[in-house]
Amino acid sequence: MSSPISAYSGSTNSLINSGSGGLVSSGSVAQASDSEVIAQVVSTPMQGSNINEVVAPVRESIEKIAADLQKFVQSMGRDLNFSVDETTGYHVVRVIDQSTGELIRQLPSDELLKLAREFEQLNNVLVSQRA
Repeated sequence: MSSPISAYSGSTNSLINSGSGGLVSSGSVAQASDSEVIAQVVSTPMQGSNINEVVAPVRESIEKIAADLQKFVQSMGRDLNFSVDETTGYHVVRVIDQSTGELIRQLPSDELLKLAREFEQLNNVLVSQRA
């Protein structure tokens, strides 16, 4: 598949400087104006991509690894809980005692998630702009 610009530049050989057409002739090859090139690029149809098809094998691999980890941890009397924090998008892993339901460890910690949420609320601004 040729790019829109290469497809367009191939057609400039037949263009001639018309004086008012905005084309500049350099030797025997006329060059298109910026607006003509942009119009050509904009009018070129784009093919859509299906991100789900690309990500599906990776997602399946991660789910299998998570299931294997959970089996291993359960053999030690613990449960693993995988989730995604809605505000930050971080993946959160919790290790829980099977018998008591007590949270043993969480990665990332609640403190780090709270800090990340605050940065999201501040739109990642770290420096005060006041003079």
